[in-house]
Amino acid sequence: MINYSTILTVNYATAEWSLNANDYSSLQWYSSTPKPTQEELDALVPITADKVAKQNCKQTSKVLLQATDWATLSDVNLTNKDEFLTYRATLRNLVLNPVTSPEFPSEPTPIWSN
Repeated sequence: MINYSTILTVNYATAEWSLNANDYSSLQWYSSTPKPTQEELDALVPITADKVAKQNCKQTSKVLLQATDWATLSDVNLTNKDEFLTYRATLRNLVLNPVTSPEFPSEPTPIWSN
């Protein structure tokens, strides 16, 4: 769920503020920029949800890539190395172009060559 704390963190990253219990009336604004109104923050809910979803897509893709780094080593003898390369290319694309509702590919099962 997107709350005021998340909205402020994502959209006002350089601002200094404090907030208690997601209650706008408790928002203390310490930055020189104007304090956003409650209506302005409420209007940022869908935009923030989109940004957070894309950040999550990017982070998950990075974790999945790291988990298969081993498959790209030159001394790894897989008969299905191309499947891993395709899988990793799809994940790299999601890192570079994150989406709000990603469909992550299934990791191939390694088939070891003799």
